[in-house]
Amino acid sequence: MILFYAAQDNQVVETLERQLAGCRVARCRSFSLMEKKLRKPRHGLEIVLVVVGDVEEMSGIEKIQNLMRDLKLVMVLPNREAQFVSHAHRLAPRFIAYADHGAEQILSVLEKMIHRCKDRVTPQVTAMADQLNG
Repeated sequence: MILFYAAQDNQVVETLERQLAGCRVARCRSFSLMEKKLRKPRHGLEIVLVVVGDVEEMSGIEKIQNLMRDLKLVMVLPNREAQFVSHAHRLAPRFIAYADHGAEQILSVLEKMIHRCKDRVTPQVTAMADQLNG
């Protein structure tokens, strides 16, 4: 399953939502909801996809980084400013993308992550990988 956090909608978020429709995705529109979900038992949660909107969100994500330590983190930053990039690297994400680049790269990375987990995860995640492929 993918935990997908994006407080605000933009073109990248809308594209990701469309492409991931029907997959096992838990969408969080508030930071507090994301934190609550990360504190609960995981039940197949493998990937956290975070679309960062501002510096305040980035700081909040840093404060709960221990909750994501054993998960694959994919981050979408609003821009390439040093403050965002340096904060993001401290979180050791598997992939960093930028909101102005579109969703194609992100979807490709998610697909690869899902396929690498495919042999050791539940049938629901396998079905999600199949949906992303086609």
